Amino acid sequence: MKQGQALIVILLVLAVALTLGLAVVSRTITEVGTATTQAESSRALSKAESGVEAALSGTVNAGVTATDYSGRQISISEPLAAGESSTIFLSDHTTNGDIDFTKLNTYSSNDLYLCWGTEIGSPVAIEASLYYKEGAAYKVKRFAYDPEGRGGFERSDAVTNCPSDHTYLYQKHLETLPAGKILLRVRLLYNGDVAHYVGVSGSTPFPIQGKNIVSTATEGNTTRKIEVFQRYPDLSPLLDSAVFSGGGLAK
Repeated sequence: MKQGQALIVILLVLAVALTLGLAVVSRTITEVGTATTQAESSRALSKAESGVEAALSGTVNAGVTATDYSGRQISISEPLAAGESSTIFLSDHTTNGDIDFTKLNTYSSNDLYLCWGTEIGSPVAIEASLYYKEGAAYKVKRFAYDPEGRGGFERSDAVTNCPSDHTYLYQKHLETLPAGKILLRVRLLYNGDVAHYVGVSGSTPFPIQGKNIVSTATEGNTTRKIEVFQRYPDLSPLLDSAVFSGGGLAK
């Protein structure tokens, strides 16, 4: 009888020891797998970042694609807080990334839809400045719109024709635009630190705004992908307050 009880105790002890051993082995295997995955992920990320850096300097390696960003619908890549400005180019650029003043008015239509506001909250206004060349003179035409008509701004319209990559809240149809168009400078107002996207839709394609760079790298069983938008160099914020031109500027 005592021998039977001892055998049961021994079997229970062995079962507990086996369970603990399997738990330790399982945890060790999991930790090794996790460490391996993390190491592979880190190496894959490093390779993807190297691919992006090379593409930004003009070299497109295997696993990297760089495609021109243009089309009839354009959204500014980064949302804007109050007072921040950005540019939508209406003319071509040279291979050096400078505005090509021999190819103005690449966006040839005389109208476009200006769209803004992508976050629910207080209504946000927009100020837009169209820079263009007429003869030998550089000119600027300004627009200001607000959903509530604050500051004497013209009210916005219902959204009917905006870029589909964001849900826009406000829209305005800019008509009878002049020839010689260079760029459209936009600035948001009344939205504090809440950032909103701005976009445009046109009846003809807009010129290239920059490149979408996608770099993908695989290490072991882990794949990492990085997407970067390389836009043409934006203009100085000083342009929103003053413009200097040897040929003169008319407003």
